[in-house]
Amino acid sequence: MDMKPPSKAIQTGVAMLAHEDMREREESILLDISELTKFLPEEVIWRSDYLGTGRVGAVHYRGRLDGKEVVLKIQGVRPDVSEAFMIEEFQKQNKSKLIRPPYVYQYLPWNEGKQYEAFLMESVRGKKVIESKKLLTAGEIESFIEIYKEYKRNCVSKPWLPKPADDDLAEELIQRVKKMMEEIKPNSPNRQAGDLDLAIAAANVLKKIWQNEELEFVHGHFSAEDLMWQGQEMILFSNLFWKWKYPFYDLVFAYHWLMYGLASVEGVTPEQIEDQRSLWLSEIRKTAQELNPEKGLVLVNGVLLERAIAGLLVDGHAYLDETKPITAHLITETRNQLVSLMKSLS
Repeated sequence: MDMKPPSKAIQTGVAMLAHEDMREREESILLDISELTKFLPEEVIWRSDYLGTGRVGAVHYRGRLDGKEVVLKIQGVRPDVSEAFMIEEFQKQNKSKLIRPPYVYQYLPWNEGKQYEAFLMESVRGKKVIESKKLLTAGEIESFIEIYKEYKRNCVSKPWLPKPADDDLAEELIQRVKKMMEEIKPNSPNRQAGDLDLAIAAANVLKKIWQNEELEFVHGHFSAEDLMWQGQEMILFSNLFWKWKYPFYDLVFAYHWLMYGLASVEGVTPEQIEDQRSLWLSEIRKTAQELNPEKGLVLVNGVLLERAIAGLLVDGHAYLDETKPITAHLITETRNQLVSLMKSLS
C-alpha cells in the first residue's frame, strides 16, 4: 500500500472524534464504495456509537469482494491519521509472531466532498481472546496479561508517529470530560455535585506524577473487543487508536471497560464485581512492577487514577442503564477508587 505519512498538522495519532453523525449519509456512501470497489455488502457487523449518544462515526459491513468474504470499514468522521496508514506502519515494524493487524486489501482515502474514507480488510470470524460482559476466572485474566506482555515485547519496535510536545495531559483530560459531561446524561441520578471538583483535585495529583515522565507509544484500545484468534494468530483491531500516552495506559484499558461491561451480566452482584476488580488489580499491579521495578506501581496507579476520572465523569454513564442498582454500584465504586488512589499517590 505504501501510504504517505500524515502531515505535521495531524501527527498526534488521535482520532478527531467530533460529533458528526453519518447515519443519514451511510446508504449513499455504501453505494458509492460498492461502485468504486465492486464490494457486495451482506450484513452490518457493528456501528460505532459516540459514547451512547446515538451518533454514528463509523460502520463495519461484512460482504464479498471478487467472491471472497471481506469486511468494509467506513470512517464517517475524518481521523487525524488514517487507520489504513496505522495498520501499514504497525505491520512494517511488528516483530511478533503471534499478534498482527488485519490484512488490508483496498483503501479509499478521505473524500472531502463526500466526507468519508474506507478500507476493505480480511474477515476474521475467530473467537475473542478474552470475553467481555462475563465473569472471568483468575486464569483467564492471567492469560490476557501474558498476551499483553507479548504485545509490549514485540509489537512496537519503532514508533511511527512523532512524540507530541510536553502538553499538560491531565488538564486536557479535565477539559475534555467537562465538555462530554454536558452531553452524556448530565442529570443522571448517579452523578454527585462534588464529582467534578473531586476529579480536578485528582488531576492535580496526576500532574505531579507525570511532570517528569516520558510518554510511551501504545495501542490505545488494547481490550477484550479488539483481539481475536484467527487460526494460530491473534488479530489486533482498532488500530486507529495508536497514540502516545503515559506508561501503562494500555495495561489498564481492558480492565477499565470490562468492569463496566459486567453491568450486562444477568444477576451479577456487587460482591462478584468487586471480586473481579481484585483479580484484575492484582495482576495489573504485579505486571507493572515486573516491567518497571522502580516506578511501576506509582505509574500504573496514576493511570488507574486517570481512568477513574474518565469513568466517574463520562464512561460510567455513557452505556449503562442509569436506573439499574448495579450501575449505581459501579459508579459509586469508581468514585471510591478515585478517592483511594488519590490519597495513596498524594
